Amino acid sequence: MTSFEDIGITIHYIKSPDYCLLSVGVGNVMINCISFESSVRPEDLVLLQEQYQQKNVSMVHLWEDIWVTRKAQVIGRISSILGLNKRIHARKTKIVSITQKQADDFLNDNHLQASAKSKYKYGLSLDDQIIAVGCFSNLRYMKGLKPGYRSAELIRFATLTGFTVIGGFSKLLKNFIQTFNPDDLMSYADRDWSLGKAYEQSGFKLTDITPPAEIWLKRDTLGRYFSHRLPVGLNNDSSSINEEYIKVYNTGNLKYILYL
Repeated sequence: MTSFEDIGITIHYIKSPDYCLLSVGVGNVMINCISFESSVRPEDLVLLQEQYQQKNVSMVHLWEDIWVTRKAQVIGRISSILGLNKRIHARKTKIVSITQKQADDFLNDNHLQASAKSKYKYGLSLDDQIIAVGCFSNLRYMKGLKPGYRSAELIRFATLTGFTVIGGFSKLLKNFIQTFNPDDLMSYADRDWSLGKAYEQSGFKLTDITPPAEIWLKRDTLGRYFSHRLPVGLNNDSSSINEEYIKVYNTGNLKYILYL
């Protein structure tokens, strides 16, 4: 983990019989490093995170493949949690529509989960450079609610690695809401990494906690696949899946809704 120390972030190994724990910075962030060979259960990880949350310590679960494939993004996210980023005020930026390719390029470089397809894509531009991106779904009519009720999803939000855009999240949300006038806006926070504080500060309400999800990790590429998105011809019972894939998991998501 010398990469953290290379940018001035101190780390301390914490003795634990069951986990590989790193205390980062001044001790308000803890990283649980999980290897492919780990036999720990997802419910144990949830409990561990809740125990540290009670101590006002942010716990993140870092799987081995994420460190190998997304090291720069991991370091950037930890730097952000520690408050070490350079700060830019959103009022200095302008909102621009961007293409899917522009969103892909930015998110693949700056988001832990890389990019995802979306209907509407916006960036915050400063001096002709994109420093934040927000991606949204199409609006969907919600049956069972009032006539004409429409909901949309915030699919991705990221800032340029090493920077925090003060008010950037809210600025992109406000732009989308004023443009399309949805009745609510929904999003998910990755429970491995987030306690949902940014959503709560923006008025979102926690409405659900999804259970841990099984993930299949391809041994040669370290690509991640949910069970329902395995390549054609493969499923959980395929004879070759244990030869080509490693089974890992996440700790689920926090579902947030902003009612408008």
